[in-house]
Amino acid sequence: MTRNAELRGFAAASGLLGLAAALAIAPPSGLVLYVVAALSLWAGARWGIADHPFPDLGAANRVTYARGVGVAIVASLIPVALDDTGRIVLAVAAGLLIAADGIDGWLARRDGNESAFGARFDMEVDSALMLVLAIIAARLDGAWLILLGLPRYIFVLASYLWPFLAAPLPYSERRRIVCVLQGFGLVAAIYPWDYATQAAFAALIALLLSFAVDVIWLWRQASSREMENGVAPLLGLARSIAIYWLVPGRAAKLDGFYRRWLGPGKLGFDIGAHAGNRAASWRRLGAAVVAVEPQPIFADFLRRLFADDNAVKLERVALGAADGELILRISDRHPTVTSGAADFVAQAAHAPGYENVAWNRSVTVPMTTLDALIARHGRPDFVKIDVEGAEAQVLAGLSQPVPALSFEYAWATKGAALACIARLENYRFNRSIGESLVFAGDWIDAAAMRAFLDGLTPNDPSGDIYAELAERRDAPR
Repeated sequence: MTRNAELRGFAAASGLLGLAAALAIAPPSGLVLYVVAALSLWAGARWGIADHPFPDLGAANRVTYARGVGVAIVASLIPVALDDTGRIVLAVAAGLLIAADGIDGWLARRDGNESAFGARFDMEVDSALMLVLAIIAARLDGAWLILLGLPRYIFVLASYLWPFLAAPLPYSERRRIVCVLQGFGLVAAIYPWDYATQAAFAALIALLLSFAVDVIWLWRQASSREMENGVAPLLGLARSIAIYWLVPGRAAKLDGFYRRWLGPGKLGFDIGAHAGNRAASWRRLGAAVVAVEPQPIFADFLRRLFADDNAVKLERVALGAADGELILRISDRHPTVTSGAADFVAQAAHAPGYENVAWNRSVTVPMTTLDALIARHGRPDFVKIDVEGAEAQVLAGLSQPVPALSFEYAWATKGAALACIARLENYRFNRSIGESLVFAGDWIDAAAMRAFLDGLTPNDPSGDIYAELAERRDAPR
């Protein structure tokens, strides 16, 4: 059983038990909050498990997940008007959840499976519990109490604007003590006693001072304190996920289209894998996949998306004519046009359709060749190349025929497409417009495809050219 399968099973079982508890104590609005919290818990665990380098989930992470379900149950009580008895019961339950924080860490050390995922998962569950308790306390005794649950989330959001805040912090016993005080302050605020306000206020002061100490330390250590729009890469990632994953019916069309070349026992190279929808389609067809993606945020997304799939090999590199390095010009807001081809960026900047695109930063990434990938992974049955004007450089690193491949064409990249055709004289060609996944006509030879490309105008739509070895006779025409 894979880690993802184990996680799904444990999440389903614990989630249903938590739902039964929420049904017994919460109103309908509380049940909605429980479901949202439980789904967020599962999504966070599924996203982060790629950082858990062990074959099973582990007892420690099961305990953390169970604590997370407890947090979701507590969240279902947010709309409830608690009397003194209810406040006492909730305070005791919250205290037990906070005390249980020491169990998962002890289990991880005992079993020898401590991981970055476990540490982050534990921290996020703790933070979520503090936020939920702060919301409940604010409803009971004053809006200012919400401040006891917000600093962690404000700090994370600020780190996207000031990247120096995302640097790792050294271990601090002070930080651990303040976390305990934060929990105590929130429990005290919920428990009906005379000194609740004073205890909560003291905990808030300690919490804010602790964050101030960490911010000052990070400020002093930072090599750069420039403000950056760190939210832009996340928005670009979200945009690509929406474009490539959320269109109804697209997955079925992808599967039907690529079945011509890929299936069980086949191998596909997805060069410029981006959001991974084509790699996912090829896996549904039963093919193995080598996903090549140099953009850091998308490579991280792919690593998590295919965390437990050994048939997907991720290569965080660019491809070119030789081994080395490549300057990747990134458009954070429009990451689909990120490119390693300087001439493409220069031409596209003045081309129709690119008026609102800005290549706002560059990163240097390692570069290898198609031949090197074939030596590592075997000869692919299909190669998809989508690298925004650098397609010819990718093919320059290939010295052997492959059965079938595709590459992008557009008016702004017409020269790159023509250079690709020049290297593929023994192939026959077809094309599809945009993301239609439908062939535009019959298969044609290199001369006819060159004539089509020569006739492209700035107003013509882009698309993909598909090439098969001319002697191939096993696929329908």
